[in-house]
Amino acid sequence: MKTHSGPWNLILLKDPFWGISIACYIIHRFWQVLSPDSGWMDRHWNDLWMLPCALPLILSLYGALGLRAHALRVTGGEILWHGLLWGFMAEFIGPLLFDHAVSDLWDLLAYALGGFLMFFRWHCTELRFSSIALRI
Repeated sequence: MKTHSGPWNLILLKDPFWGISIACYIIHRFWQVLSPDSGWMDRHWNDLWMLPCALPLILSLYGALGLRAHALRVTGGEILWHGLLWGFMAEFIGPLLFDHAVSDLWDLLAYALGGFLMFFRWHCTELRFSSIALRI
């Protein structure tokens, strides 16, 4: 098992999938300014990329704080746990705390789909995450 070396090992952030996720999120943010309401894409596209964008950052932070003992790919349990936690906070607690927040079950579906994309990328493809990260 690959352990964290140094004060903050950012191996999860070296995966191309993370970069693609960030690019999709940023491009859509600019696209929203230029386009009118485009339905599902406008309301849920960024929710789809929430887990793929944020979870590698959070897990790298856990590693820096000594809360994650390894620097391997994201596990299914980590994806599920953080997806459930963030979904609960954003869709149930958020609307109770903020007037502008709205509970939307379609957002939960988008979070789940993003989590599935992460799991599929890091567990069901022939490419191993560690070999990809070492080539970067």
